[in-house]
Amino acid sequence: MMNEAQAIKMCLKDKDPMGFEFLVEQYKREAYYHALSFTNNKEDAADACQDAFRKAFAAMPRLESLDNFYPWFYRILKNHCINLTARKRTAQNYRQATIDGKVPQPESTVPSEELIMKERRASVTKVIETLKPDFKEILTLKYFGDKSYDEMAELLEIPRGTVMSRLFHARSAFRNAFQQAGAGLN
Repeated sequence: MMNEAQAIKMCLKDKDPMGFEFLVEQYKREAYYHALSFTNNKEDAADACQDAFRKAFAAMPRLESLDNFYPWFYRILKNHCINLTARKRTAQNYRQATIDGKVPQPESTVPSEELIMKERRASVTKVIETLKPDFKEILTLKYFGDKSYDEMAELLEIPRGTVMSRLFHARSAFRNAFQQAGAGLN
């Protein structure tokens, strides 16, 4: 049975695609959920993962060494998602600028528990989108990626204390933005 160290060695030394296939299988689920947290769109997340794995495969032979695959790959994925999101936002802003400006009003319905929860999740997502990228990233890793402080420190290449500080400030910024959005905290 192959392990990560053997797979990395196969990729670096032998340029063997079987090693990379092992790494993709090992991390594709985690990568998808991280991409989803950045893109907020299932199709975009799947495309971003595929593109990031393709970029990583192309880049690996140029590396001298690599101890852990996912922290290195995560930076590729993160940058790709940020660029993808920025391009989409620019395209949406352009399309919106060309529209007449009339936005249809939603029909009023009797709220159910499911509708309330859906609106609450949408509010949380919308508020997270307004935060600065560092805060959005740390909250996503903690609450959607279920990462420990040490795992976040390794992925972000920052000290553990910085993770704790950034998470504190991100939570505070989220709470303030959530309250300002009128959603309130319960």
